[in-house]
Amino acid sequence: MLSPDPAPAPRLTLVRAHATAALDDASLARAAAEDLPGAAGAVWDRYGAMVHGLLRRVLGPGGDVEDQVQETFLQFFREVKRLRDPAALRPFLLGIAVRVARSALRRRRFRRWLSLTDSGVLPEAPAAGVDEGAREALARLYAMLDTLDDKARLLFVLRHVEGLDLADTAAASGLSLATVKRHLAKVTARVHAMAERDPVLADYLVATEEDRHG
Repeated sequence: MLSPDPAPAPRLTLVRAHATAALDDASLARAAAEDLPGAAGAVWDRYGAMVHGLLRRVLGPGGDVEDQVQETFLQFFREVKRLRDPAALRPFLLGIAVRVARSALRRRRFRRWLSLTDSGVLPEAPAAGVDEGAREALARLYAMLDTLDDKARLLFVLRHVEGLDLADTAAASGLSLATVKRHLAKVTARVHAMAERDPVLADYLVATEEDRHG
């Protein structure tokens, strides 16, 4: 009597990462515009941390950063079909993040005007591994940034906190290079004048000569 055939041995299947992950920005932008499989995840993997970091540093504590990150990518995937230069994916996405941040800042100011929440005050419990001196400096920096208008705040953060060069700062903000230089010279001088009078911040902020003089 023949015994039944043994059950086939399970096969090991290798799953290759989707090809979109290896695309350059121009090709990835086209893939996203065409809603190709894997394109959305590839854009997120490549730029999610950058967008999150930018929004966290622009908005500061209490900025509903996660919601603003989601809004940025929702707008990106709605608008990417209108991107004229696919190679400009990164500045295009940065520009959307800046626009989302500007809207969030306006809503925050309005809520404060109505005496609602969203004060931007740091939480009472310090984050693990963060020394109190740095935490105090951060609190003072955001209090200082709150005195700036939204455009000045965004330009200062893009240039001095994110470390974008002047051309990328202009592209992300949607302003001309000459306008960015002019505004940065003013806001940098103002922030540093305030910082120099603050004993905690004086050692933290350093401006480049280029930004001081435009």
